[in-house]
Amino acid sequence: MSQPQPTFDLESHRLELWRSTCRHVAQEAFASAQRQLDELTRLERYWAYPGAATIARLQHYLSLPDISAFTLLCGNLIEALEQKNYRAREFVPFQSNLDLLDKPQRHLIGSHYADGEKKKTLKPYFEVLVVHPQAQEYARLYRDSLANFITFQDKALYDLVFVDNYHDAMIAILSNPIIQACVFLPEFNIQSKENGAYAEHFSPFLQGVPGNRADLTVALKKHIASVRPDLDHFFITNDYANEAQISAFDRIIYLQSPSLFADIHHHILSAIEQRFGTPFFDALRAYAAKPKGAFHALPISQGQSIHASYWINDVADFYGEGIFSAETSSTLGGMDSIMDPKGSISQAQTKAARLFRAHRTFFITNGTTTANKIVMQANLHPDDIVLISSDCHKSIPYSVLLCGAKPIFLETYPLNQYDLYGCVTLKRIKQVLLELKRQGELHRVKQITLTNSTFDGIIYDVKRYMMDILAIKPDIIFHWDEAWFSFAYFSPIYHGKTAMSSANALTLMQKDEGYRAVYERWKMTADLDDPEYLLNHELYPDPDQFVVRAYATQSTHKTLTAFRQASMLHIHDSQFCEDEFYEAYRTHTTTSPNYQIIASLDFARRQMALEGYELVKQSLQLAQQLRQTITTSTLLGRYFSVLEEEALIPPEYLSNADNYPTSDLYYPGLFGKYRQQSFCIDPTKVTIDISATGIDGPNFRQMLMTQYDIQVNKTSHNTLLFIINIGVNARSVQYLIDALHHIATKLNQAERRQGGEKSEKYVANLPLTRHYHPRFIEVKSANKGDFQAIDLRTAYYAGQKAENVTYATLSTELLKQVMNDQTLISAGFVTPYPPGFPIIVPGQRITYDLLRYLQNIQIKEIHGYHATKGLKVFTDQFLRS
Repeated sequence: MSQPQPTFDLESHRLELWRSTCRHVAQEAFASAQRQLDELTRLERYWAYPGAATIARLQHYLSLPDISAFTLLCGNLIEALEQKNYRAREFVPFQSNLDLLDKPQRHLIGSHYADGEKKKTLKPYFEVLVVHPQAQEYARLYRDSLANFITFQDKALYDLVFVDNYHDAMIAILSNPIIQACVFLPEFNIQSKENGAYAEHFSPFLQGVPGNRADLTVALKKHIASVRPDLDHFFITNDYANEAQISAFDRIIYLQSPSLFADIHHHILSAIEQRFGTPFFDALRAYAAKPKGAFHALPISQGQSIHASYWINDVADFYGEGIFSAETSSTLGGMDSIMDPKGSISQAQTKAARLFRAHRTFFITNGTTTANKIVMQANLHPDDIVLISSDCHKSIPYSVLLCGAKPIFLETYPLNQYDLYGCVTLKRIKQVLLELKRQGELHRVKQITLTNSTFDGIIYDVKRYMMDILAIKPDIIFHWDEAWFSFAYFSPIYHGKTAMSSANALTLMQKDEGYRAVYERWKMTADLDDPEYLLNHELYPDPDQFVVRAYATQSTHKTLTAFRQASMLHIHDSQFCEDEFYEAYRTHTTTSPNYQIIASLDFARRQMALEGYELVKQSLQLAQQLRQTITTSTLLGRYFSVLEEEALIPPEYLSNADNYPTSDLYYPGLFGKYRQQSFCIDPTKVTIDISATGIDGPNFRQMLMTQYDIQVNKTSHNTLLFIINIGVNARSVQYLIDALHHIATKLNQAERRQGGEKSEKYVANLPLTRHYHPRFIEVKSANKGDFQAIDLRTAYYAGQKAENVTYATLSTELLKQVMNDQTLISAGFVTPYPPGFPIIVPGQRITYDLLRYLQNIQIKEIHGYHATKGLKVFTDQFLRS
């Protein structure tokens, strides 16, 4: 069973329909071509380009029929859609015939001279959705009127997409990624009269549509914002706007205004310019352009120490002049201090917070490792208990020991067949919290830290987790390590699966009278004194008790367009303490930040604000292409298997969609079963089972790099992970497929020579429950030590003293000794790379299963394991003292 495509892709369907129509005309299959062109006529309402005039021209050519003219014009159209060259060229909106695209109005084309050669200035092009009750009647009026206000000074060009109903508006928003703004007029319809077939494909996104016209405009705006929160929204009204409309829309425009169309044009472009602006990147470029003499630090500034050198002048050739012009230690002259931002950095962070829907966003210039340290120090004190997943990045336990809190490591479910770890189940978290409550220790629990998505792309149902946990511990702080998940904020299929989207949903839910009614009805039937009930049912937090405190740490550079080590820290905390946070932030932030990294965070934000939805949509399509190609190919399928949800998620966590209420009374459920599971698989992370090849993961990875120049970082013994990020294009995916074909062909030939024999599949025995030496245990479960909160700091620093430790070489003799109950307690961290999380921490008992696991893994880089000396462990004398 393969994972279904997350959404019906109308954009790809449209392009394939154009290709098929052109082929049918060339083959003189005019009846088929006419049927398809009729469908395209209905479908193209969701795009302004190429426009009705172009389609009318094609209809005319087909009616003649003029095969040559049709195929020429249709071929040009297909090329423009495939290459997307109409998105940045000499283009004039409102003139949509393809044969006019090469002959635009010259006064709208900017030009400048460079190196004596006249070059044309290309402007970015976008489209604006207009929801109008009489769309067809008013489209010409709006186009002609707005065309009067287009000037050469405009930084971008746009055209209009007109729809007259709620359903078509949602379909257009989901299908047309270059829509950047929405203009609403009241009194539009709810359903389409013509395009019901498309509405059926998008039915998961059309749930919760109001059945009447009351506040329909506000409802549509909120619905659009829930799936594409980056867009700008303008409301045109003949009456005074009510409070709901004023709060919902970016601008209210009045029909009575004598400058109506000038206002519309100004607000559309002004909003685009606001998103386009990059305060710090702009300031850095302006600073770099100024001549200056540096008498402070950085001899490399302006490239002075390079240009004067006889030995390193090739450095300037490699890097270019710009990077050296922008190197400075100044916080003045338009620059800003990251330690106390009040200018361009502050403005850039505010824009990022708005985009990621956070209360506050902070730029981190030395990676998410540092962001995690800041969160821990800001929120935790030495006597606090913190719950952390066992698969967390090594920076998490290191951060915990620095602040002195007592961690409880939560086991993830094992995937022994693939040598992978999954997620921490919600039931396990609730077990620990309820046991701590029974022991009177729940007040010490301050924070829970989970990795989302995991290293292998397994995503938590973040909102559901937060609700259940808040029902037991209403003031807990959530720290979601989203190192590989920045991009998820720009696709609706991840809504409710990210920290900030869930925090915002819970904040609105808390204020909603509808949710309060749901909570009161649930409380009347729920047995809140029965631990078994609390463990096995969905819980609802008390709106009068819970607080929303969420932190997300993101490695922006891993999934967005940013330089190495560029990270962001997003905060949605109703009890945010600025003083405590800034103490932690300044503790771990360098006083000499790399301005290129800060600038890259700024322009990464700009890119995602303007094309994030499109880029992530493209990643989803390419990932789906890779999955389908491997799954449907006989040769590839013999050696490679795509691991879908049924392989990476236990069945009991896939079958609970029916347990959710059919109507989410406090928020419309938009995206069906995919969004309702406890766990789901990130479609952009494609895990391949390679066990049938007889080659283990590390060696396969090495082969891809040395023989095919293909880089992958995450492997297990039996799997490889391919991440389809926004920088991957169709050519890259095709090259990967070609490489896998080549490898499969060679394996098939070798197999035939050897008589079809295959090696036995390796099945790991993954270590699960952690146990610790009694001297380091702070709190433990009464249920046979089911979990322990440990004093990690004491164990760590005890392990730094040479007299307390010795080393144990990994050997058969050691395995026998441990089997015979010899106590072996780790004095340090042991972290295999990949995946990069500690499987052993200071104070932890080293079991037979752990030793066997270390013996079997074929990873060269294991931090904390000395090739010559072995594992650092505490001496028996120290443990007895």
